[in-house]
Amino acid sequence: MIPVWCWGRTAWNSFFIAAMGRYGICVNSILLVNSAAHKYGNQPFDKCLESRENPAAALLVAGDSWHNYHHVFSWDYATSALGYIFNLTKVFIDVMAKIGLAYDLKTANPNAIKERKLKSGDGIRVTRNEKPKHPLNTKYPM
Repeated sequence: MIPVWCWGRTAWNSFFIAAMGRYGICVNSILLVNSAAHKYGNQPFDKCLESRENPAAALLVAGDSWHNYHHVFSWDYATSALGYIFNLTKVFIDVMAKIGLAYDLKTANPNAIKERKLKSGDGIRVTRNEKPKHPLNTKYPM
């Protein structure tokens, strides 16, 4: 109603520009996740899946574009191993959990995340202290 009161616009004009414009941008951004995050980016958790990690799409849709992690650890509510970096969805869910509106939040075990990165990832986010314990793995010598 601010455009009607302050700038003399009609109610229909305000509705279509503000509400429908925002709706169109949001829907197209969400659809971008399902196309860009399956085509562009790296695959740190499973290089055999088509899903990828796409930081640009994650920034656009407030954190819902860490698709490779989401497809490997689908039960994790955070949908990312990065914590709060580019993941406003996790921040929102954590706030809702603090006030009691979200509960029974499941997360992936950090050791399982490291093992999955080493086992089937593309090696993008592997750090030096994440060496495998298996002595037959020659890619990461002990």
